[in-house]
Amino acid sequence: MNRSQSLNAPPYFDGSNYAFWKVRMRVFLCSIDETVWDAIDVGWTRPESAKSTWDKEALTTANANSKALNAIFCGVSPNEFHRISHVTIAKEAWQILETTYEGTKKVKDTKLQMLTTRFEELKMSDEESFDLFYGKLNEVVIGKFNLEKKMEDSKIVRKILRSLLESFRAKVTAIEESKDLDDIKVQELVGSLQTYELSLPSQKKSKSLALKTINERVETHDTSDENEVEKDVAYLVKNF
Repeated sequence: MNRSQSLNAPPYFDGSNYAFWKVRMRVFLCSIDETVWDAIDVGWTRPESAKSTWDKEALTTANANSKALNAIFCGVSPNEFHRISHVTIAKEAWQILETTYEGTKKVKDTKLQMLTTRFEELKMSDEESFDLFYGKLNEVVIGKFNLEKKMEDSKIVRKILRSLLESFRAKVTAIEESKDLDDIKVQELVGSLQTYELSLPSQKKSKSLALKTINERVETHDTSDENEVEKDVAYLVKNF
């Protein structure tokens, strides 16, 4: 069975798209056993006593560390393996890859601050559809999630509602008056706004038609009628 299709093989990381691999690997480790992810999240310290004297709990955590480390080793390319082949603690291997591709805590904090600023400044522009606007917003949300900063649905919902064009005002008012914004799921809101947008008159088509008309009048006019054409163009521009 192909690696990408196997539920038993860890997701593969070749040095590209670390954020994608990190999320998938975390889920994969949890699917083995929650204690296996704990070996990454909490960490494991090898007891100083001889292994023969370890109790059941110590053996369980040691086994979880071994499973986590094995999954990471099997889930990376040879080049990435060289970075971590010397470690025996799964958490250390995870942190080496994390620091390599996400930077130190200071770097991560800087990235988070930049994403937060971008999140606050994003607004839907006249030239874009709702889907295009939401795609940009979702990139920021995913970026923060990959840096271990999950955003609450209620915050994203409120951001969307206050960032829409005036043409969505009636829909926004209806949502705010009929629903508790803390209970709305993002995908529920997105679906509702996508449907509403379909009912809006197409402004892009009328704008394109007006521009086409202006261009045609300019290209085909006789020089003797220049003043008349300028008046017509000014009229079209004003209405546009």
